[in-house]
Amino acid sequence: MEFKKSMSQKLRMDGRDYSRPGWCFVTLGADYHKHLFGSVKNGEMEPNALGQLVEQCWDEIPQHYGHISLGARQIMPNHFHGLVQIVRPGGKGLGEVMNVFKGAVTRKWRKSRACSESSRYSEKEQNKKMDRVWAPNYYDVICFNANELKVRERYIQANPKRWALRDVPRGVIKQSQYIGETKLLQQTGKCRALRISRKATDIEITQLKNELAAYDGVICSTFFSPGERTCLKTLLRSNAQIIWVLPMTMPEKIPVVWTDAFLQKRALWLSAFPELQSATRMSCKQANSWVEQLCKITGNEV
Repeated sequence: MEFKKSMSQKLRMDGRDYSRPGWCFVTLGADYHKHLFGSVKNGEMEPNALGQLVEQCWDEIPQHYGHISLGARQIMPNHFHGLVQIVRPGGKGLGEVMNVFKGAVTRKWRKSRACSESSRYSEKEQNKKMDRVWAPNYYDVICFNANELKVRERYIQANPKRWALRDVPRGVIKQSQYIGETKLLQQTGKCRALRISRKATDIEITQLKNELAAYDGVICSTFFSPGERTCLKTLLRSNAQIIWVLPMTMPEKIPVVWTDAFLQKRALWLSAFPELQSATRMSCKQANSWVEQLCKITGNEV
C-alpha cells in the first residue's frame, strides 16, 4: 500500500540529509499570507514590532546552534527569506532548527502581547484568541554551489523593491497595454527617438552611450537591436526617462534591472501586440513608426 506523502515530504528533497553541511535558502510564510510583519514603502521594508521580533530571533539562531551560520535575510510583509549554512555535521537538522525558531517567535510574541494587554483571560485562553504567526512548515532550496548561493542572495536583497513593483500602474491606453508612468507621453521637454542600426560600429555605440549617460530627457525606442539594448543598460543607470515601445507582447514580470527606473517613475512600457510572443519584421517596423510619432521626429540613427 502506498501512503500519501505528507506536506513536509513534498517540500523536502528526496533522500537529502538536512543535517549535512551546506547552504539552504529558506522561506517561511505568515499565517494565511496575512501581512503581519510590516509594510514596504518606496521599495524599502519597514518591519513592525512583530517583524523586528522575527529578525531578532533569527539573528539569535547561531547562539543556540553552534553548527549554524547565517547569510542574507529579509523580512517581508507576509513572509521571511533567509540563508542558512550548516557548518559541520552532527548537530540538529534544518527542520528542527526552523521549528524551534518559529516556536520562539510565536511564544515571545504572545508573551509581549499578554504583557501589554490587560486581560481577564488566562494565558491559555489568550493564546487561543491570538492569531497564529506562521503558516505550517517552510520551503527550502539547497544551494549546491557559490553561483547559486549568490543568485539567492541577490533575490533576497531585491525582494522589497520587487514587492514595490506591484504598485506600478498598469492598464490599457488607446488599445495598447502599458506598465509605468503614462505622464511621460505628455512630456513637453526633450524627447528623443533612439534607433541604432545593426551596422553601427562599437566605437559609434560607445560614443552614443557616453552621450546618453548624461541625458535627462525622454528616450523612446523599441530597444530591439543589439546596439539599442546596449544603450538601454546605460539609460537604466542614468536619470533618463524611458519609453519602451515593445514590438511584441508585454513581459509577464518586470526584470530586476528595470526596478529603479519604475520606482523612480521614469519608465513606461507600451505594447500593442498582446498575442505576439516574438517580434516580427512587421511589428518592429510598426513599433519604430510609433516611436517616431511619439517623438515627432524622424529618429536619431547611427
